[in-house]
Amino acid sequence: MNHPKGYYSLIQFCPDLSRLEGVNIGLALYSLSEKRVLVQITRDNHRIRRFFGNQDWRLINRGKTSIRNQLASQQFPGIEEFEAYISKRANFIQLTAPRAMRITDPRTDINELYDRLVGRDHVERKRRINGDLTKRLSEAGVMDMVEKSVDVEIPEVKKSIRVPYGYQNGRFNLISPVQFDADPEMIIGKTGKSAIEGQLLYKNRHPAFGEMQLVVVAGFDPQVEASTQDFVKRTLQEHNVELYSFENLGPLLNDIRRSAKAHSSAPQKASATGN
Repeated sequence: MNHPKGYYSLIQFCPDLSRLEGVNIGLALYSLSEKRVLVQITRDNHRIRRFFGNQDWRLINRGKTSIRNQLASQQFPGIEEFEAYISKRANFIQLTAPRAMRITDPRTDINELYDRLVGRDHVERKRRINGDLTKRLSEAGVMDMVEKSVDVEIPEVKKSIRVPYGYQNGRFNLISPVQFDADPEMIIGKTGKSAIEGQLLYKNRHPAFGEMQLVVVAGFDPQVEASTQDFVKRTLQEHNVELYSFENLGPLLNDIRRSAKAHSSAPQKASATGN
């Protein structure tokens, strides 16, 4: 069976066209059978910041919105018309020359290509790591031992801290999954955020949960060095935050089980803010 032919083109941010340097920020998939282009483009700009530093983010976001709308709203009778559109672009968002591919299902194909050639943005990675934690807790048989969808308000800073799970072991532990990619600025930012939130939680007593503590479950990119992981753990511990990694989640699972036996009552069904 012959699959319909299609073409894909990478969407790139190129701050200086004369240097021919760019970073992948999206993907366009042209389907010959549908005569149109599907588009996926990053929501955040961390890849641009990583390679090219600070930019005019408003201008970049407008440019991303513009090309998404243009490609999604146009029909291209053939690949020649798509190539002509690409050749006329002269601003900081460029498309690479189309490359042929077989298409089985356009929407599935673009998702797979996007994951491989561009990578998911911050929001999508957070959903994935949340899903990974849910899977691990479920496989370990501890889902009935934890409180779900916990939302705690810290009055002194008027901030709400939301985590997917919590459990009581003398302090109420709020479990927060965090993905640490191999980007020093993002590592420092996420470490600092968790440290500050952890310190606030540790100092405040919740009307329903009592004394609290933040527990970070870390997903470290393989490129994050051991010394950097040690820095993250040490910094969090200095702010009364416990850290476990997905690679060694056993101690956390065991603590949940022990705590469930020690606190045999069912998890509290307190409101999100304790009101």
